[in-house]
Amino acid sequence: MLRRNIRLRREYLYRKSLEGKERLLYEKKRKIKEALEEGKPIPTELRNEEAALRQEIDLEDENTAVPRTNIDDEYANVTEKDPKILLTTSRNPSAPLTQFVKELKIVFPNAQRMNRGGQVGVLILLPF
Repeated sequence: MLRRNIRLRREYLYRKSLEGKERLLYEKKRKIKEALEEGKPIPTELRNEEAALRQEIDLEDENTAVPRTNIDDEYANVTEKDPKILLTTSRNPSAPLTQFVKELKIVFPNAQRMNRGGQVGVLILLPF
């Protein structure tokens, strides 16, 4: 568990550092866009990078123009595909619990019910 926490923390810090770099790049692109739209000269600190940044600006669309945070990653594809929901109960469910799970399956149309049975340990799920 300790190694997992260390790995997750390291990954979080790495993503935060990438966010800082992406934010800096976004600010540079924004300054160049504003200068081009207003007809002003390109800022002197960006003249060396202007050609590469203009090329990136031309390739951007609505989804890639604004930098995303690591919080956005989890919900990035919400509108494109439905979430996968798995409903399970205890090994020996009571009648009211079984009825409740059936009702939940109706409430969540994409849900799948799996009977645990005598399985012990980690349950590995394949995409359905």
